[in-house]
Amino acid sequence: MTTLSAGFRIGAAAVLLTVATGANAADSALERGTHEFGIHLSPDLFGPVGDTLFLDVGYGVFVRDRLELRASASYTLLEDVVGPEKDYRAWDVAVGADYHLLLGRAVPFAGLFVGWHRINIDTGAESAMTWGPRLGLKYFLADNVALAFDAAYAQASKEVFFNDFELDDQDLVTSLGLRLMF
Repeated sequence: MTTLSAGFRIGAAAVLLTVATGANAADSALERGTHEFGIHLSPDLFGPVGDTLFLDVGYGVFVRDRLELRASASYTLLEDVVGPEKDYRAWDVAVGADYHLLLGRAVPFAGLFVGWHRINIDTGAESAMTWGPRLGLKYFLADNVALAFDAAYAQASKEVFFNDFELDDQDLVTSLGLRLMF
């Protein structure tokens, strides 16, 4: 039990030290007027059903300190998910706002988005409006480069998301990528 307690104390001290020493790393990157380019890429070429690819490219601008307006475009490909040679392809565009908490190198953020989602599947094409909340964490590797994890809950006006081999009007999207501030 004392080993766990000592390990926990060492881990907590390391987290506090990282947050305390990285306080200035994100300060200038989250100021009004800063631009941000982000890319998230997630390929899975050895999936149990077929290849999977998720690509998201985004651009944002800080309109106030720690408040960012961003736009993004995404592409998703799931091969052979509705039978052999039947693919699910989706395109998504979205705009949103994110508010960042300045805690050091690790910067959590929360926001809202609205977008348009279009799919092509064996039953044809379908489009729907999407919206929802988004949470994330940026970890600054340098003054202007951050590793970013995003999680968004998306609600759609129609069933346009493919989950568990069925169409659905809700989705939980997670991604990991890089953000460059300039």
